[in-house]
Amino acid sequence: MEIKTAKYSGYCFGVKRALKITEQILKENKDHKKIKVFTLGSIIHNSGVSDELAKKGLISVSDLKKIEPGSIFIIRSHGMSPNLIKEIKEKDVKIIDTTCPFVKKAHARAGELSNRGYFVIIIGNKTHPEVMGIKDYILNGNYAVIENKADLEILPEKDKIGIVVQTTQILDRLIQISGKSLKKTKELIIYNTICDTTRNRQNFTGELAKEVDIMIIVGGKNSANTRNLTSISKKINKKTYHIESYREIRPEWFKKVKKVGISGGASTPAEDIIDVKKAIEKL
Repeated sequence: MEIKTAKYSGYCFGVKRALKITEQILKENKDHKKIKVFTLGSIIHNSGVSDELAKKGLISVSDLKKIEPGSIFIIRSHGMSPNLIKEIKEKDVKIIDTTCPFVKKAHARAGELSNRGYFVIIIGNKTHPEVMGIKDYILNGNYAVIENKADLEILPEKDKIGIVVQTTQILDRLIQISGKSLKKTKELIIYNTICDTTRNRQNFTGELAKEVDIMIIVGGKNSANTRNLTSISKKINKKTYHIESYREIRPEWFKKVKKVGISGGASTPAEDIIDVKKAIEKL
């Protein structure tokens, strides 16, 4: 079988940066057993990487009350609510910010629109940590998180609407929802805050899906950008499978297959993609 890997597969800039900073902090503090290093939720959406960081001392919590005074707290690449950051600062904790610059741009755009009196639509997944952070940059709860056209239909008309988008969303979703938003307002501003790497990754995955008999998308099942890659690929190539590890590969998928395409999410280590390629080669 011929195996092709999509360009831009594996870690994006923001994830690489966050992991590099986190690894350095853990290395510097490994001998200081009294100084603990915390993060709220997983540093990235990849269980294997999160487990390895936990072994090195990173403590992932779901409740801010568990963060101890005098410790170090790492803001993950998804960013964080300014209200939560303020709460953590009050605990006498050293904060290390690894928020992706593209996410910070979405924060800034949302805040700008809000300050100018726009009702802000955030296109994204309602429970995603990035979206949870963006909405707290908007004044007086004057926003709505829109996942699909159905969410938009129940939104009342607004004088002025501004749109920002989760950085890992699909461009087609932004276009569809933005177009429908025109029926809800007389004034509309759209900021395309999808990051460049995400857009390129999606484009190359879609192109590869056209060329091959089967597509394998590698990445965490809880990773929004990986699920979006799977969705894009599946629309083009029905024989698309989303896996987290080479262990999930099934030989029966590859019967009569001559060309295989592989793509990986922004939180997928290059090693995971290489392992998948090797496993397919052995079939």
